[in-house]
Amino acid sequence: MRLVLLNLLLALVWMFLHARPGLGPFLTGYLIGYALLWLFAPVLREAAYLRRTAGLLRFVLIFLREFIVANVQVLRLVVFAPRASLQPGFILYDVSELRPLETLLLSHCITLTPGTVSVDLSGDARTLVVHALEASDPGRVRRGIDRNLRAPLLAFTR
Repeated sequence: MRLVLLNLLLALVWMFLHARPGLGPFLTGYLIGYALLWLFAPVLREAAYLRRTAGLLRFVLIFLREFIVANVQVLRLVVFAPRASLQPGFILYDVSELRPLETLLLSHCITLTPGTVSVDLSGDARTLVVHALEASDPGRVRRGIDRNLRAPLLAFTR
């Protein structure tokens, strides 16, 4: 928490040193402050903030890539695949090891990715019901969620 405040303080100082304070100088100051904190990480002995911030950036980039790829796949399925070849279905996805906030974020990411929708969470909050447009191989869908959404999500939440 200390590094977050220090980074924000450095960003604010940088912003107010400019003739026109605004979002641009603030973001520039934030990035410069982050680079300085990363440079002095061994001295500060708090690497969690730096690791989690880098994890958040990685998650956003991976999610954007996954979002674009899923849109192209859904477009291909809808436009070119014969209707009879589609195998939509419900898949149970285990979320028992996730915290409530992680489950919430994961379910929203699944829903925002075209071709999949989070439908329900079991009463004990251990299983997420997901509807997939192409569910012929449920294991492949689960592995895709694990690799492309869950792992990057856990990189910045833990």
